[in-house]
Amino acid sequence: MYGDGEVNLVRPGTNLEWFRVRTDTLTFVERKPLARTSNPFTTPEPAIDTAEVMERISTIQKENLKRLDDDIDILKAYLKTQGAPKAAVEPLEDLTVDQHKAWKKAVKKIEELLEE
Repeated sequence: MYGDGEVNLVRPGTNLEWFRVRTDTLTFVERKPLARTSNPFTTPEPAIDTAEVMERISTIQKENLKRLDDDIDILKAYLKTQGAPKAAVEPLEDLTVDQHKAWKKAVKKIEELLEE
């Protein structure tokens, strides 16, 4: 701070700098303090609501698998009405099982990464 109520202002991350700005012309705003990190030279990761994220993922997983199961059931019924051999239906059943396993694996990995 300089005499007569003047300060230097610098806008971080830019080349903008104002010299000797009168303090009575400044507008002060409330700001949420930045989260502290162990390394002062890095920006902190934003806080994440893990429970909310996992709830959203679970909802999408259930909706996706329900839609897939319904579509596969419709397709299997169609193939049966067309006289397709049972062997032609089995890959669709395998696809359903694989998708359920893939979702379970993905959710587990996401949970592990969010816990870090």
